[in-house]
Amino acid sequence: HWFSVWSILYTDPGRFHWMFQYYLKDAGVNLSWVGTGRLLFSLEWTRADYDRLLERLLVACEEMKKGGWWEPPVANIKQRLGIEVATAVAKNILGSFSQS
Repeated sequence: HWFSVWSILYTDPGRFHWMFQYYLKDAGVNLSWVGTGRLLFSLEWTRADYDRLLERLLVACEEMKKGGWWEPPVANIKQRLGIEVATAVAKNILGSFSQS
């Protein structure tokens, strides 16, 4: 069977986009095994199938937004992540010196 692959792209930065897959599942949309933002569709889908999918996507989006997972970040995410990674690496290095 032929199919089409779609990807979910986010227009705003966020640390919790990966959670959207669980909201989609709760809304009745099962993602494929190829990733957390990929959807596979049969080429035999009808307009009604896509309309139902749109409805389910919007339900999942609304629920995730209500859950507070898409709040605008209060800090620069790239900078914050860099600081967290650098701190973890430094702690790891310092910890290895204190154990030897």
